[in-house]
Amino acid sequence: MKQCLLLLFFISGISTAFAQFEKGDRYVGGDFGFSLNKAESSTTSRSTYLAINLSPNLGYFISDLSVIGINPQVNFYWNKNITSNNEKISSNTVSGGIGLFFRRYFPVVDNFYFFLEPKATYNSSFEEESKPRSFGLSLSPGASYKISPKWMVEATLGGLVYHKSYNSSGANQEYDDTRFALDLITANSIRIIYFINQKDQ
Repeated sequence: MKQCLLLLFFISGISTAFAQFEKGDRYVGGDFGFSLNKAESSTTSRSTYLAINLSPNLGYFISDLSVIGINPQVNFYWNKNITSNNEKISSNTVSGGIGLFFRRYFPVVDNFYFFLEPKATYNSSFEEESKPRSFGLSLSPGASYKISPKWMVEATLGGLVYHKSYNSSGANQEYDDTRFALDLITANSIRIIYFINQKDQ
């Protein structure tokens, strides 16, 4: 992630300045994740795990440096196990949720900004039995660089995270888990932002 920030600094020093943000600007962006893992144990059992995550971002500038936005999320998980007796066991889970965020930009040089983003998220599985749910609060720092009037690249650097999950497995059995962490290493992301209503220069 340090290399990404250095690259943004380097580009900002050799590129042309574009129009700054304006109240009423709108943008779209987001994250897409795909993961496929296969494993085989010493007991000849085999497992395959597939995960697909889609999380678009929609932002609206309420001032020239402040944004409010919405972040819907859809997650699909599929798991298949083949036991040593050649028995096949598979399961899949679909979950979804919503995130609401506020972002404040801090100009550094032309086209380059730091930002802070407080965010609240809620997720729930669509399973009928256990109905796992989770709620989270986070405060994330990041950096953005406008590569053109309509396109911007940004890096989010993890941050301060509060997460609470709840799971009911029936028969009066309920489980909940609460976590509070500061993570500036593993919870990083890079995304591309497209401005809907800004004009090309």
